[in-house]
Amino acid sequence: MKLNHDLIRYVLLSIEESKEMTGPSEKTLLTSIKKCGNFDWNDIAYTIDKLNEANFITGKVVWANNHPSLIMPGNLTLEGHKFLDNIRDNKVWQNTKDIISKFENVSLNIISSVAANLISSKLGL
Repeated sequence: MKLNHDLIRYVLLSIEESKEMTGPSEKTLLTSIKKCGNFDWNDIAYTIDKLNEANFITGKVVWANNHPSLIMPGNLTLEGHKFLDNIRDNKVWQNTKDIISKFENVSLNIISSVAANLISSKLGL
């Protein structure tokens, strides 16, 4: 499967939006993400799984017969907050996507660096 960068952002924003100390429920997360676009449940589960591997969230997915059976979004880690802080602003996100669209694939580290560089230049740093 391929990571969807917009979905990554929506998942992180949805998790951050939760007032629950342990993060949103699966239902709350799915409801929030549906407001942003029509994403497949398997894609959302895969994204949660990869964000956990990247240490951006504490959540996890329970898999059964090669399919997600339960999504536990968890909360943002410090790394997740750092990444989200760089891509939160809609203008910064759009400009970042414009820059990275010149390449077939870029890592989350590159995305974060591009966004941070955009923010730094706006601040005159």
